Amino acid sequence: MKTQLAYLGASLLLAASVQAADVTEQNSWQRAYPVTTGSPKLFVRNVFGNVTVRTGNIREIVVAVNERRSAPTRAELDESKKRLQLHTEATSEGASFVVEDPDRDSTRIELCRQCRVEYEFDITVPADAQVDVGTITDGRVEVTGVRGAVSARNVNGPVAVAGVAQCSQIESVNGALDVSFVRAPGNDCALKTINGDITVGLPANAGLDAMLSVTHGKLESDFDIEPLTSAPKVEREERDAGFLYRIDHKAGVRLGAGGPTFTFASLNGDVRFIKNK
Repeated sequence: MKTQLAYLGASLLLAASVQAADVTEQNSWQRAYPVTTGSPKLFVRNVFGNVTVRTGNIREIVVAVNERRSAPTRAELDESKKRLQLHTEATSEGASFVVEDPDRDSTRIELCRQCRVEYEFDITVPADAQVDVGTITDGRVEVTGVRGAVSARNVNGPVAVAGVAQCSQIESVNGALDVSFVRAPGNDCALKTINGDITVGLPANAGLDAMLSVTHGKLESDFDIEPLTSAPKVEREERDAGFLYRIDHKAGVRLGAGGPTFTFASLNGDVRFIKNK
């Protein structure tokens, strides 16, 4: 199926801030992308701003975008348009929205110190959609009510995934992770943050096996838990003078009757298992 690639723009509102002497442009638009597959895919990579995903029509992905750019001068604002753009690809099997520098393969952004390019995404998807979304800074990532596999990530900000059926990978660098399941999960999942708590809400009859690597934090649980024994993972790296061994030994606990394996990693934060009310 042929894909479409476009940098989307509409009418622009140009304003000058007297106090800050910044030039700003704001652009809002909404578009629907029909899908025919039973489990369409949504992919979002943002840089500045929120990403919100919830369930909607079973036959389309609908995205509402608010774009705001600001810079000290008109010339710098025009330069930001070359450095950071929104690219969209859509087929009958899903849609992709990526904010990126078209001349770079990495996500490293080089803008003037006072320049800002912010996108706010509000997206509805069919309930069985597979969702993979993320932002980098000054934004939240929220996914609600999706039954397909969910991957959600942030760098400087929280991630909230609520009322879902399964997850694949939920992570942040500096931010809390809150994940709640509408039913007992049936698939493995990885949850990782460096600075932040991890909270997982589960139905009262749910069970899972949790492998935990928590450096400065504690485990709290509304569920009965029992310890699990696990063999340490040993990696060997050859060096000039011999071999370097790395030993990774996570603590394991079983909630209820057990189930899929969830891995948890946090440097500075607690892990909590709570029963859904």
